[in-house]
Amino acid sequence: MSRLTIVPVHDRIAASTALSASRKPSWYPSPPSHSWRTILTLEQVYSWDPHRDVLYKLYIEDRKSLEEIMQYMREVANFTPSKRAFQTQFKRWGFPSKRKPSFRDEDLLDRVRQLWEANYSQRNMLHTLQAEGHDIKERELMRLRAKNRWLMRIPNGAKQTPADDAEARLEGQLIEAAKSDEGIAQPNQQPVLEDPPPDFVERQKERLQELQAISDLRWREKKRRRRTKGYAGLPPDPAGMPPRFPSETTLEESREILALDARQYRAIRDQFQAICEEEQIMQKTVAGTEKWQAVKDRLVRENSLLQAVMWQNTTNLQSKELALDVICTDVTKRIRTMGRRLTILESKKVLGLNPDQSRQVRGEFYEILESEYYTSKLEMGPAKWKELKDRWVANNSYLQSILAASEADPEHNRKLAAMELLCRDVMKRVRDDRAKKKGTFRKKPAPVQPSTTYAEDTAPQPPASPVAPAPASASSAYRDALPANPFGGVSTAAPHNNDLSDLQIDPNLLQVADHLGTPQVSSVTPVYVRPHPNSTMYTNTKLSLGSLTGRTVQELHAMLAAKYPHAKAEQIKGIDKDAVGNEIPYLIEEDDELEGYLDHVQGRKATFVVLLKRA
Repeated sequence: MSRLTIVPVHDRIAASTALSASRKPSWYPSPPSHSWRTILTLEQVYSWDPHRDVLYKLYIEDRKSLEEIMQYMREVANFTPSKRAFQTQFKRWGFPSKRKPSFRDEDLLDRVRQLWEANYSQRNMLHTLQAEGHDIKERELMRLRAKNRWLMRIPNGAKQTPADDAEARLEGQLIEAAKSDEGIAQPNQQPVLEDPPPDFVERQKERLQELQAISDLRWREKKRRRRTKGYAGLPPDPAGMPPRFPSETTLEESREILALDARQYRAIRDQFQAICEEEQIMQKTVAGTEKWQAVKDRLVRENSLLQAVMWQNTTNLQSKELALDVICTDVTKRIRTMGRRLTILESKKVLGLNPDQSRQVRGEFYEILESEYYTSKLEMGPAKWKELKDRWVANNSYLQSILAASEADPEHNRKLAAMELLCRDVMKRVRDDRAKKKGTFRKKPAPVQPSTTYAEDTAPQPPASPVAPAPASASSAYRDALPANPFGGVSTAAPHNNDLSDLQIDPNLLQVADHLGTPQVSSVTPVYVRPHPNSTMYTNTKLSLGSLTGRTVQELHAMLAAKYPHAKAEQIKGIDKDAVGNEIPYLIEEDDELEGYLDHVQGRKATFVVLLKRA
């Protein structure tokens, strides 16, 4: 039986050291003289107590990071413990946590509530809080808002869509977080009634005939502008008809004359706006002919693209000068109106509505409109529009209190304008929702054969004239009244009036009125998506399939966010191929660029290449 010999630890270390030394060359440096126990507790040789007050001030009072503290102590006191040693020592001293949980910070909670009630977006809220000294990050603010149900919108038909795609994604994440917490109650919405009663159809027929007669009369008296698009159930003027007056040249026609794409067009507008602000020009007629021509000449001199169009290629010069004048005149118009038109956000502030109250009052008007069959303010006429608004106010005590002071309130007219804007925006939501359910939202219908039965009996005919629009049957009026977005032509910020350009009658309703049938058009566009090689995420993903039900960049971003979680699309390009198979990329940033690309590749594969970065 072998004997177990216990050797003291110091003897074992000494023996091991001696054995190692016998195997090393003579030039190998000798080991340090301190013991192994000293090596294991090397951090303890630092004298911490003299620095306690300084470290407390830096870490707790000044809220410095550990990296900043380590650098300061290294440079000032030649004190160089490791980061882990600092953390251990702070814990040993019992330093309080530098970060206070946001849900326990009453001051922060109160401030977030105040900003939410003032309709601040996530981005502006975060910027304001950080500027005020609150230590809070984006994700923490999102969790705080979701926990307290401080949402800017909810997923229903009466919601307001944020203008910024990033804000839309953030709000979507907040909604999902709130749903998982306790669910979001959605307002009871009545289903869209597809078959209006006969008396309603008859009234709409009469209204359409009335509007057509007014349109023809204004054309004969030269009081109506040329219509380049069909809307309101009324047909466009014959294609290719030149403007009767220079002022009738549209911005779109001006862009085409100058051969400008969307990006170049915006850049020229911004450049001319800067020139006008520098020269203090607000209106063409006020500036005078000489000064107006001088600022336009300066724009051409300072823009190489316009130099090539106006100076190097002098063909069709008169049309180009007219097109440039139309664009410049519109820029000055925007300068004059900028800041004077109410926005949805400003309307809420004028009425003193926080997001919850806004959802409630908008939802009530949404339900009133859903119970009717009208799809626009002008379609129903001013009397019916006022009747619906009065019903809305009569059922809401808060709105009654806002209007109680009447003319004695200096803000009364502004409040009326804010209410009108909210009503018009809700009307647009109703139109869009009905169009989505019918599959006609932002879709171009297939051509249909016109029916002449109704036209021969009742359609008003404009007089025969070489400059007047050709007579059109009511059925062709219905067919031509379907633009890419039959409901997108009503601006929510435009002043309310009875101009015919405001009218947007539901095309499906008009077809019912005229007993027309339109083939069903698929509302889904299949697309292919692949990450760009320079993406920092999903680099191993080759190709994936997706679909778009509309033609908006916001929807495209939403599809990409669902397909590539935790990633942000920094850049999107639509891909086409030339005759030899080489790829041609088209940068897509705006809705019109997306629609132009989808129209360009219609009947072929629509492929998007996306540069993905971590969100």
